[in-house]
Amino acid sequence: PRPPRNKSQLRRAQTTMMKLQLVILAAMMACSAAFSVSLSSTATGSFLRTPIPCAKKEWRAAGAAMGLRRQRLTLRCANVAMQEVTWDKKSPEEAQALINDQDYTYVDVRTSEEFANAHPEGAVNVQAFAPTPDGPMPMASTFVKLMETNFDKDAKLVIGCQSGKRSTAACMWLSQAGYSNLVEVETGFSGWSGAGLPVE
Repeated sequence: PRPPRNKSQLRRAQTTMMKLQLVILAAMMACSAAFSVSLSSTATGSFLRTPIPCAKKEWRAAGAAMGLRRQRLTLRCANVAMQEVTWDKKSPEEAQALINDQDYTYVDVRTSEEFANAHPEGAVNVQAFAPTPDGPMPMASTFVKLMETNFDKDAKLVIGCQSGKRSTAACMWLSQAGYSNLVEVETGFSGWSGAGLPVE
């Protein structure tokens, strides 16, 4: 782009940049409002989706701070319904006791390659993330559909991955989908094998 030739063009360019900054700021705050979650404890996984109301005067104040006299930006923010999803976290030994004594099923959410190398005895594999060069990519909708095809919403499920990160996401997706008997292995397969529990 050509550089501004005079003060008028420079002022218009600066105004355009400030408007762009305001749009980016609005988008960031809207995303924060829509997806704000917090993890309450290590014993129980608990995510709280919190509604954040939008105030037009706050956006006007932001625009005024940037030197904008008029704003043509229309913000439409919908409050997110309050929704809490919970599940239990257990040690590998506690999870195995549930499998042996209460007919829980171990669902391994790692990749098929990880599962083929080694997995808890009797586990089934339902992959929750796809491996990519940039890291694991969530497959939330596909994962939930596969689970719904194979397990009822009241099924007793132990959810595990390699270390406990992917399983947390999987439990959140399942809880939001209506699954009520979820137990997460807090240290994943690393903790399971490290505890000397049966693998195959």
